[in-house]
Amino acid sequence: MFKPRAIFSALAAIILTLVIGTQVNNQPAIASFGGCNPTSHNLPICPSTAPSESASFLDPTARIINPRKIRLGEKVYVAPFAELDATIAPISIADDSNVQDQVRIIASGTGVDIGPRVIMAHMATIKGAAKIGTQGSTGPFSNPITHTQFNNDIPETFLSFNCEVDGATIESNTVVNFLSRVGPGVTLPAGKVVLPGKNVTTNLEATNSSLGKVANLTEADVALLEGIIEVNEAFAKGYTELARTDLSNVQGINFAPVTAFNPGGLPQIGGIVTRDFTFRNRIIGNVVLEDSFATLTKKIGNGISLRADEGQPFNVGEIAGMANDVVFHALETTSLTLGDNIGYGPRVLVHGGRQVVNGVADGPETRVDDSVGLAPNSVIFRSIIGRRSAVGQKSAVFNSTVAPRTAIGSRIIYADNGNTISSVEW
Repeated sequence: MFKPRAIFSALAAIILTLVIGTQVNNQPAIASFGGCNPTSHNLPICPSTAPSESASFLDPTARIINPRKIRLGEKVYVAPFAELDATIAPISIADDSNVQDQVRIIASGTGVDIGPRVIMAHMATIKGAAKIGTQGSTGPFSNPITHTQFNNDIPETFLSFNCEVDGATIESNTVVNFLSRVGPGVTLPAGKVVLPGKNVTTNLEATNSSLGKVANLTEADVALLEGIIEVNEAFAKGYTELARTDLSNVQGINFAPVTAFNPGGLPQIGGIVTRDFTFRNRIIGNVVLEDSFATLTKKIGNGISLRADEGQPFNVGEIAGMANDVVFHALETTSLTLGDNIGYGPRVLVHGGRQVVNGVADGPETRVDDSVGLAPNSVIFRSIIGRRSAVGQKSAVFNSTVAPRTAIGSRIIYADNGNTISSVEW
């Protein structure tokens, strides 16, 4: 039987002791799309009769509250354990947007309006009366690196890992970076990127780069966002097709959809290829876990999403303990390697990707070595964490190789091999 108190205690010990209504140019306003209510007959495919090329898909673990006040456009993907809460106010999500694992949308006031091509990355939170990607400019923008000008005529909006948008307006062609926040009443204008960990509380902070909270959008940002949109559109289609073949295919421990970037397949647990649609968590695709099924069940909590449906394989050593709401994912063509005796706190995200070296993502892939402690709400992306290290609560390690026996404290952004170290401001 899963014992959360025991796991949380074990995790704490590991972490402590390991190391001492508008328009986007020609885009329609959010209110104009027809869309689908994700009521019971439109789950997990919305609408239930839509062709797979245009259907939206909601993972069966997603929590949908008051679905008649929720409207989804076409090709929307809602990932495992996301939450859409329209108890108080409506939620609208337009075409080609995605709601990734553990994202929370909690609407109040006039509601939450999500425009087209909005990426809500793992563990992002949107609350209050918010507008995301429903208005904004397509350019021209000035690249701060090359000093050239560029447009993005079919814009994206990116809410990155574990960020928060609280009653704000986020225009299209923007990025709210990992572990950053945009507060009530603020408008983040097109062409701006909130820096990691920053808390933007005024419009001046959202527009004036000299204040140190925002930077300018780059063409590299746009290229990354376009790729993420394409991948998540493929998820909407691929999971729809799996569900139409057999609804049990999209539950528990199961298949990844076959796509242009992933061969599909099933997890291996304790050396055995495993499919179990009754399992309480989502383990998808080429995830190789050393623990036996019986041992794994005792070691891990609930709300866990280990999703090798984009990058793969995930090679996971014997787990020390894994609390609730942990997410593993990886960019396409990349893998994850996770060693033995790692403790994963609640809402930890480990995301695969190659380190960026001289502007090119061709460096080492994400790896966490043996006997590492990852505290609650920590984020690991494009990084290697050396053995017997610890990453503190609400901290992120990005694009870095961290030496063994390194302690990174709480609310720290550790980026580019320590060349950028800053605080999470909220």
